[in-house]
Amino acid sequence: MKWAFIDYENVGCLSKVDLSCFERVILFLGAKQPRLDFGDVRYDKPINLTVVQLKATQANNLDFHLAYYLGKFDSEAPQGVTFEVVSNDGGFSPLITHIKNLGRPCKQLKIASANIDRLVHSLVSTPRDKRPQKVTSLRNHIAAQLGIKGNELAIQEQINQLVSAKVVRISGDGIEYQC
Repeated sequence: MKWAFIDYENVGCLSKVDLSCFERVILFLGAKQPRLDFGDVRYDKPINLTVVQLKATQANNLDFHLAYYLGKFDSEAPQGVTFEVVSNDGGFSPLITHIKNLGRPCKQLKIASANIDRLVHSLVSTPRDKRPQKVTSLRNHIAAQLGIKGNELAIQEQINQLVSAKVVRISGDGIEYQC
């Protein structure tokens, strides 16, 4: 028996998460996220889904809520229930280790982002002289391409992925393209 705790602000789309393999799904939705995206996935049976919609936008607000619910449900769930934190945020690792050390099976599932492919395609298909040249304009481009305007955490995560994938290099406020 597994329960999922999904950091939707970090994951962005549910198409790569098989919700049917969880008995219960607790999904954390950021204050600036007006809707859920399931992609093209269709389920043939009901999903036990609880949505925790945050009201305030502050640094790590969603992470704190998710941590609170992990603790709350750890005390309520039967001992045989495994918790799975669905997030690409490495900040959950110490908490997951702590929960496991207390006897609850708990692990993190990281989801590969399709957003990075879409961003790379949009940048590469744009002539070099028309690509964003400053970090601010790249942030605006990412927000427009992915529909995440105002979600600074998600935008920064996409920039970090572009840097890690060696698509861009940031020098001060400028952008250097490596593709």
